[in-house]
Amino acid sequence: MTKQKAPTVPPVNLKEANALHSFRIMIRDREHFYKLVNWFNQNVGKGEDKWTMEGRVLKTLKQGTAVNAKVYIFKPDFDISAVSFLSLI
Repeated sequence: MTKQKAPTVPPVNLKEANALHSFRIMIRDREHFYKLVNWFNQNVGKGEDKWTMEGRVLKTLKQGTAVNAKVYIFKPDFDISAVSFLSLI
C-alpha cells in the first residue's frame, strides 16, 4: 500500500492577497519611520484595516541598519499617486 500525497500549495500571504495597493519603501532610521507612520495615519487612516507594514521594522532599525519594508494599503479610495510624496519625507 502506498501513501498518497496531497498536492503542496504554497502558503498564502493574506495581507498581500487582500491589499488593494502594495509597494516597498526604504526606511533610514527611527525618526524617518515615525514620520512615515504619521503620514500614513493622516492620509490613509489609522488602523490595521486601512494600512500596515510587513516585518519588524523598529527592531531592525535598532540594530542600525536601514529597512526595505513592504507597505500594504487596504483602503479602496486611496490615491496611489500620493505615494510619490513619500520620497520627500
